Amino acid sequence: MAKFAFKLEPVLRQRKMIEDQKQRELAKLIRHRMIFHNQLRGIQSELSDSKRQLSDGLVGEVDMTRVSQFARFSGQSQVRAQTIVRELAGLESRIAEAQKQLVEAMRQRKALDLLREKQYEQFKRTQQRREAARLDDLATQAYTRRTMMEVETT
Repeated sequence: MAKFAFKLEPVLRQRKMIEDQKQRELAKLIRHRMIFHNQLRGIQSELSDSKRQLSDGLVGEVDMTRVSQFARFSGQSQVRAQTIVRELAGLESRIAEAQKQLVEAMRQRKALDLLREKQYEQFKRTQQRREAARLDDLATQAYTRRTMMEVETT
């Protein structure tokens, strides 16, 4: 029995590789976004802890050194957070672009997959017709032999 061979199989493999690459690129960008979000949460947590410690120290005599340290720390944290937010904004646009590229790669691969399925179904129908014709020929030959034997015996 003949074996199905899709003529565009190398192209399909290449498109699958491109799609996989686009998925990896998108996953990498999403990981970076998660890291930035975690850094922002960490900064917020540090600021909250520092504010709590500062407010505990404001009972009774106020330590101005501690207040000025908190102000510097708060300012530095705010600058770090703003930098992360800017990087995050740029990253979001890169993620959107990577998603578009992935969708396009998936669309191109899917088109070849559908073509392959269509050709495979056509191949199966052709094989079934050939098999039916072969069985019909065998049945016709058997009938002819039987008829010839009956004629010879009579």
